[in-house]
Amino acid sequence: MAKYSKYLVVFLVVFFTASSVRAKGPFITPGARATGFGTAFVSIADDLTAIYWNPAGLAYQKNKQVMLSSYFISDSAMSNDTGGGPTKYETTAIIPFLGFSTPFNETMTIAFGIYASGGGGGKLVGLPAGVKIEGQQSFMIYNVSVAKNINDKLSVGFGFEGIEMRDKLVANLYGIDYDRSAFGFQCNLGIMYKPVKKLSTGFILRSGTRIGLPKELNASNPSFIDGYTYPMTMELGTSYKALNQLTVAVAVAYNKYSWTSANYTDTVQFRIGTEYKANDKLALHLGFFTDPNIYNKSDTYTLTNIDMYNMQYGCIGAGYDVSKNVNLDLTYTHSFTQDVVYNGVTYEYPIDMARFDINYKF
Repeated sequence: MAKYSKYLVVFLVVFFTASSVRAKGPFITPGARATGFGTAFVSIADDLTAIYWNPAGLAYQKNKQVMLSSYFISDSAMSNDTGGGPTKYETTAIIPFLGFSTPFNETMTIAFGIYASGGGGGKLVGLPAGVKIEGQQSFMIYNVSVAKNINDKLSVGFGFEGIEMRDKLVANLYGIDYDRSAFGFQCNLGIMYKPVKKLSTGFILRSGTRIGLPKELNASNPSFIDGYTYPMTMELGTSYKALNQLTVAVAVAYNKYSWTSANYTDTVQFRIGTEYKANDKLALHLGFFTDPNIYNKSDTYTLTNIDMYNMQYGCIGAGYDVSKNVNLDLTYTHSFTQDVVYNGVTYEYPIDMARFDINYKF
């Protein structure tokens, strides 16, 4: 049994390493165009992902439109263990975003959307025959938003969201096999102010919510035995059209985790991005954002140096207007993370992500 306990230790290391990547500050942020700006999108929010980034941006979108976006992630936590333990934890997923909006009157727009906003999962490979260890934590969002132009320079937006959390774990060697889910509800308040033609500012407050899960003593995350409190977030950003072809955007986000059920710390994220209009149809994007560690040093289940959860992401992408009605965007993101050494074993977890948008205006 001691031999197999090693598998569980490795599982915990890679599970929390991999899943935390997709359940931290930015969660799974929707939109290729938004990501191309280094996720500094709160002051731009000019497509349907505004329901996430800043619902006030919907007020400037006067067309009836539909948007489909997909997010592909490849995350394989690997180790050089030669002692018979698993050497790879595989995670790949295609995650959708679907939104629709329509003008309600001359000053108001209403939108609906469904998308994933956080979580992670996967399985260990290289285990003995008959041994199965895999798990998942995920958040699915159901959104309705409304925005209004106060005047030509100022707009406000409000969003209401139902958040479905799912948590499951199978570790047959230990008799663990559960699958549980529950709902919580949060509100989003967004403001966008454009004092001059070339400058835009944006702010969003997400209230957070308590999601009460059926109690499970064998929960994959010890902090989620009976539920999870979705963090409160506040974000402020600005964008400036420096040249006719060049727009620069920056944003700062504060994620309040200290009030949650999990033993997490509050974080501050920095985002920066640019857009260069190569011609009337083609736009190029380059961005960067941070995703700081959320774990306290007292979190023993992380098992190793918590600095490994400090991450930085580089983004590169392009958008193309196929016609007056159809726009496409594609963005690639890569994480810059440090290797982790635990008990003489080195762990690596490169993360590659791609997002693709199709936006159609009626």
